[in-house]
Amino acid sequence: MRRRGIHLMQMNIVAQLDDAPEFVRQVELAANGILVRYSPRNLVVIKIDNWFGSKWLGFSGKVIGALGVWDKPHNRPPDNIRIPPFVPDRVVSQRRFVAPIYEEIEAGKPVHRQIPSSIALGRKASATEPGTALAWYSGNSKTNQRGALIFYVPVNSSYWAWYVALESGEHWRITESWDIKVEDFLRLVEQGSESEAAKP
Repeated sequence: MRRRGIHLMQMNIVAQLDDAPEFVRQVELAANGILVRYSPRNLVVIKIDNWFGSKWLGFSGKVIGALGVWDKPHNRPPDNIRIPPFVPDRVVSQRRFVAPIYEEIEAGKPVHRQIPSSIALGRKASATEPGTALAWYSGNSKTNQRGALIFYVPVNSSYWAWYVALESGEHWRITESWDIKVEDFLRLVEQGSESEAAKP
């Protein structure tokens, strides 16, 4: 596939020992589908050490008594989408890809840093990584036989923020989704696969 006369490089994720290759492949194809459809300025892909639930899509801080406050992104203004507050110790890897051909460069500053929780809980995607598509996927999927994926996709002046959980069986299948329809996720995967097939 070509964009503005330039060959589109496909980002790839090599499955590690703890990864289920089929799950990692779904993450890779969905990411490439995002690149084809939305052409973000950058893409940052972050692997988290273990499975995570959909609450990480909408965590917005703590109140008195340390009770979690959950509010899915579709209930928030577009400039108020917050970075999931994963602690840095949970981050296995961070990779960065830049337009227009999405070649991999130095990972840059960690998205998740050792900072006071009061600051971490209020970090906005638009200020932390402007114009950047952010993806988080779960590690240890080989043992768990399930995986999770969060995407923040900049679209115009807003974000399309969504969560998908998958489990293995005869095929890896979606068991939960927030703010993305199953058919939309499958179409992203299909677009990622089509762009890969179009490579010379």
